[in-house]
Amino acid sequence: MKKLLVVLSIITLMVLQVFAEVKLPAIISDNMVLQQNSDVRIWGWADSGEIISIKPSWISKTEHVTADEKGKWMVTIKTPKAGKNGSIKICGKNNIELKNIIIGEIWLCSGQSNMNMTMKGWYKQPIAGGPEDINNSSNDKIRLFIVEEATADEPVDDVKGQWFECSPETVKQFSAVGYYFGREINAKTRYPVGLIASSWGGTPAEAWTRLDYIKNDDSLKYFIDFYNAAFEKWQQDCDQANAIKKTVPKKPPILSLSRKPSMLYNGMIAPLTNMTIKGVIWYQGESNTSRAYLYRDLFPTMIKNWRCDFENYDMPFYFVQIANFTSHKPGQHIERYQGPPRDHEWAELRESQLMANEMKNTGMAVTIDIGETNNIHPANKKDVGKRLALWALAKNYNKDIEYSGPLYSGYTIESDKIRIYFNYAEGGLKFKDDIAKGFAIAGEDRKFVWADAEIQGNTVVVFSDKIPKPISARYAWDIDPEACLYNNANLPASPFRTDDWHGVTFNSK
Repeated sequence: MKKLLVVLSIITLMVLQVFAEVKLPAIISDNMVLQQNSDVRIWGWADSGEIISIKPSWISKTEHVTADEKGKWMVTIKTPKAGKNGSIKICGKNNIELKNIIIGEIWLCSGQSNMNMTMKGWYKQPIAGGPEDINNSSNDKIRLFIVEEATADEPVDDVKGQWFECSPETVKQFSAVGYYFGREINAKTRYPVGLIASSWGGTPAEAWTRLDYIKNDDSLKYFIDFYNAAFEKWQQDCDQANAIKKTVPKKPPILSLSRKPSMLYNGMIAPLTNMTIKGVIWYQGESNTSRAYLYRDLFPTMIKNWRCDFENYDMPFYFVQIANFTSHKPGQHIERYQGPPRDHEWAELRESQLMANEMKNTGMAVTIDIGETNNIHPANKKDVGKRLALWALAKNYNKDIEYSGPLYSGYTIESDKIRIYFNYAEGGLKFKDDIAKGFAIAGEDRKFVWADAEIQGNTVVVFSDKIPKPISARYAWDIDPEACLYNNANLPASPFRTDDWHGVTFNSK
């Protein structure tokens, strides 16, 4: 009996010692980047009531904090300007020293497969220039953190991942868009850059949005109702199959946990929100095209959600407008659509993204010219990263550069022509190969025909001898349009329309 009591006492002591150890989240570790010139948070867990001391090497003062009744603790420390290396000592009942920390700029890189696509590419889907760029990637001023894919019913406290210095070995697993963006920021500013990749292929924006933001919006509650109804239907099908001893149907892809509202926010964004970051880059939208009108509400709501939870209400949020593409079955070659002008859900999704660009501190990288007709994962990720970086360099790093292609701003009807006005066209406009393509025009019957177009200064005049009294014009309004319009900075114009007629996804549920 005495031996048993001794053993139990030893086990209890060991459990208490393990519980009492100061523990840090994965995002707080060796090799990390801390946001420059900021009050940044360091946090973790310990025994309730345990006093934790935190001593950064660049500050003479030691900070002290007491773990709360749940064992959580957090302290705020000031960071110097970018470039400084250092360490942080964290002491409680055990001691931790975080080494090789660098002060710089932190950007969160998120979205679905085109953000998730790595520098080494995927099977039969390479990154253009990827092998050479991987070989030349060694840079201890760029640090990488990949959030392991995870779903959760409720917001969780931690993610799985690790900070690494950028090297040929580490970068090949990292987001290509994220890396090219970060490389450009580092090259043009000389600031160290920390990149956090938190993305998952084939996922809709509602999965990346906190649940109460969806619940409290009458239009967005649809996403919850749709998922629950689909799940109930599948369960009924399973019960019926069991009752007659038939094969139980597989769970349909729409019921993947990675597509369920809020599941990715809970598992892959919420645990990061204590971090002080510079901003977000986002590449997503393909999985929301069938409900493009709802994206008008959903996407801005998600941006507001993230800004609120990171406690940075003007946080820069730069995103990619989805590229040109034609859907097809594996192995099937599909030619670009050659019929008359038409409505298309992908065009409507791009319009929703263009509308989100009106939010404060957002920016949209247009990629309508660098997609691939037969590949939803285009190989040119370098220009995507660079076009995102242009927004950050101009807006956040005070670089005097052109950063956006022409964006539709209005129109006038002039007899049998429609004149289109643009923002970001002050230096003039041009057609690729001096050929106008992708323009359409319609009269009162709302039937579009392909149109001619001329550049006049920083405007475009659209016309057709088939439409003597035009009332609407469109440009690049399809899933895989022929895009031709650029400004003199060689940045492409966003697709647009002058009308607001109901499209194919209006009220689409």
